[in-house]
Amino acid sequence: MRWVCLMLTLLCGGQLLADSPKGLEQDDFAWGIRLQPAAASPFYQLELPLAVYRGVQRADLGDLRLFNGQGDRLPHELTLPTAQLPDRERIEPVALFPLYGSRTADLQLLSMRISRQDSSGSMSLEQHQLQRDREEVLRGYLLQLWQGERPLTIRRLQLRWADASTGFIKRLRLEQSDDLTHWRALPGAAVMADLAFAGERLVRAEIPLQGVTQRFLRLTPVSGDMPLALSAVDAVIQENGSARPPVLLAVDTLYSGAQEGEYLFELPGPLPVRAVELLPAESNTITRATLYSRPAPGSPWVQRAQGTIYRLLVQETPLEQTALPVGRVTDRYWRLTVDAASGGLGRQQPTIRVGWTPHRLRFSARGDGPYLLAYGSAAAGLPSASSLLADFSELERGQLVSEQIRAGQPFELAGRAALEIRQVYDWKQWSLWGVLILATLLLGWMAWSTLRQMNRKDSASGDS
Repeated sequence: MRWVCLMLTLLCGGQLLADSPKGLEQDDFAWGIRLQPAAASPFYQLELPLAVYRGVQRADLGDLRLFNGQGDRLPHELTLPTAQLPDRERIEPVALFPLYGSRTADLQLLSMRISRQDSSGSMSLEQHQLQRDREEVLRGYLLQLWQGERPLTIRRLQLRWADASTGFIKRLRLEQSDDLTHWRALPGAAVMADLAFAGERLVRAEIPLQGVTQRFLRLTPVSGDMPLALSAVDAVIQENGSARPPVLLAVDTLYSGAQEGEYLFELPGPLPVRAVELLPAESNTITRATLYSRPAPGSPWVQRAQGTIYRLLVQETPLEQTALPVGRVTDRYWRLTVDAASGGLGRQQPTIRVGWTPHRLRFSARGDGPYLLAYGSAAAGLPSASSLLADFSELERGQLVSEQIRAGQPFELAGRAALEIRQVYDWKQWSLWGVLILATLLLGWMAWSTLRQMNRKDSASGDS
């Protein structure tokens, strides 16, 4: 029985040794960058510095980790921003004109009283305040939504009135026009309200304007008079996001290829390249260019872009087309060929600039700072892919994530020794194999001992 207990003890001990792997630590990485937050936040976000791309060994940035001030590893995620900037909203004041008149007066005549025709033939509004007579009441408002060029999209109007004017709810009729003569009613009715009860206040002061494209807008109550005088009206204008400007990196070394009109260059790391800009050294140059790339020296070349590159001077005015869009490629090795038969790029080498977009690093700020961004390791595998803020809305993400964090200068951790694949003897694995071999020998010895005892008993019974 004691032999059985000993064997089970050996097997359990070996299993414990096998189930306790060592996690990556700061010394397993070649370089690091200190991250110093400027404000307290549960999450931080920043663009990856160029030094990280120079030092990582994996094209997927899998050898990158975050540590807090106590050396504990922190969860993080990497994302690539879109090529377009998000839509923005801006607020501009709207010219506001009250419409005073008797309750039976024609609103059309009231609008025309404060309008004029400018030199271009279009209608605009006189910039002065009308005085009302004693018998006149406030019938509504005439708004000039924009002057000059029409804005992209007006999403809504924001009405403002005095805080003391509370205790009403009113439905408004909306009509639009370009000439103050022909009016078209908008479907539905807007509602403005300002109610107070038991210390609480409910205010509705926004009017959505989906689809409104004409210059003038008339606000009048569906029934009765205007409940109050407006102090101002603002238009919330949506601006479509423009193209996100790339980060430009000049290629330091350009090699001439084996063929005429062939150029080779290498990037410092797996940069997410969006475009390659080819600048001929000589003016009045025009040629056909083709761009190739590959992730490693032994991989086949893949064509990424093709187009006509020119740099002309027309009546002392430059006319240029120098960019070759490539989508989004993280290859490190590039090859450029130009049509040498048509003259190529001349005797001088061109200037090549790479337009790329840095990854966005987001991490959890657990523990104290400063935090450490460690990168470059032959022992690191790809971390588990997970979204840190998948369960939060876009508004909540904006409140939880801070970009007020400063990246310091790169410094050496383990240096280039961390980039070498070292032959490490795993003593835990060898211990497990030793335990298994020892257990096997022990089982064999027990079987042989049992068989030997049985033979002795058989011999003794035969002699008797």
